[in-house]
Amino acid sequence: MTKYAGIPAPASDTSRGEELKLAIARLDVPKDVLEGLLNSLKETDRGVLLYGSRARGDSVAGSDWDLLALTDTPRKSVHSGELSLSFYSPDQLRTGVGTLFGAHLARDSKVIWDPHGEVGAALANMGDVDTERLFERCRRMSIVLGALDRDLPKYLSGLLREARYLLRSCLYARAIADGEPCFSVREIARRNGKPELVRLLASRQESPPSITDLRICMQQLQGIIGPLLANGHGSLEALIVNEWERKGDLISMAMMALGGSGASLGYLEVEKILL
Repeated sequence: MTKYAGIPAPASDTSRGEELKLAIARLDVPKDVLEGLLNSLKETDRGVLLYGSRARGDSVAGSDWDLLALTDTPRKSVHSGELSLSFYSPDQLRTGVGTLFGAHLARDSKVIWDPHGEVGAALANMGDVDTERLFERCRRMSIVLGALDRDLPKYLSGLLREARYLLRSCLYARAIADGEPCFSVREIARRNGKPELVRLLASRQESPPSITDLRICMQQLQGIIGPLLANGHGSLEALIVNEWERKGDLISMAMMALGGSGASLGYLEVEKILL
């Protein structure tokens, strides 16, 4: 459960930068994670929170330290070792209202530094997830996976990340719809009696992308939202060209699939939160 009470505003004899460093030091993180945070955060940042398994207290060896910083100007996310640090402007964070990511932050986070209460206020206003709407949006976005004969093997890495993202999102949404919210892949796997989901949906993948994993994800996804959409444009590239003027969520998803390699697709590096 989120603890909205952050570190109090700096005392008059303590600089904002020093207060931020003290708050981060209290996290008791590994040395390399601490150094990464201190090198990446700025005293002008407006708040910091920890979320995910490290905040819930059910992390295992090697679990990421997932942190989010509220900042005036969004910056590129930092992925280094076990550190995953994203930066959101207030406007970007507000797009999380009613989304899975917003619910995840509100449920499974701990405010680390919040000198003016902005982070806590944002979390308190995240609201509920409309799961039926989310399932429908995932169904529409599944068109990105709908031209495998043309898109494989060239875009396997990106398409598999997209499939994992959609499947993970739908599993979380189904847990919410069932009245038992959960944002832990391990717990979701246990509830569904499918231990293979732990490996399949892990944020860190030890094996290279495979068509088998892609098809398993698509099969599992279809079991939740029904038949996936065929890509009538004929290919991922054609979809992007033909839909470009609309500048919607579908283009954001397609562009991230096109990107191929890189950090696991989460909710980062987009102008707004998608799901």
